[in-house]
Amino acid sequence: MHLEQLNLTYLINEDRILLRIGFSTKNKESELDEKQEVQLFITRRMLQRLWPVLMESISSHMRLNRPETAFASEELIQIEHEEAVDQIKEEGNFGQSYQSQERKAIHGEVPLLLESINFHLKANSPLVIQFIAQQGQSIDLRLENNLLHGFCKLLIDAERAAGWDLALSLPKAEEMSIPAHLLN
Repeated sequence: MHLEQLNLTYLINEDRILLRIGFSTKNKESELDEKQEVQLFITRRMLQRLWPVLMESISSHMRLNRPETAFASEELIQIEHEEAVDQIKEEGNFGQSYQSQERKAIHGEVPLLLESINFHLKANSPLVIQFIAQQGQSIDLRLENNLLHGFCKLLIDAERAAGWDLALSLPKAEEMSIPAHLLN
């Protein structure tokens, strides 16, 4: 399975953010790529609970992969985010429209309602976000550093479009907890 596109759109009639994860898989019989997508609804309440945990996961993941950033300043975190977002923009990925007409929704036409989210951190590996739907299905999304920052930008933009006033922002240095083993 190969991740191709992420899309977050606020749907006013649902008062939810629709997360669309577009990916392709190789069809073993025809050797062609099959374009598919997973659709998940994110409610305001879920995003309000997700954001702080996502920010802590990013901080922990950064410390795990780059121990020298354990005492990173707010500016360093902001610079890393801006560099990642700029690289995505340069590659033209934010400017591309989502290619939904070519994709088959693997869970049917009705998006799954997000019930909980788990984060899996491992050194020298992408951050894995496991979305668990109310219907019992789970979807794992592996995000390399640039994709992770791009996903954060998309969440911030979708929340602003929703007008939910959650004031999503990147973690500040004083909000990042220092791992206990560094205090000894």
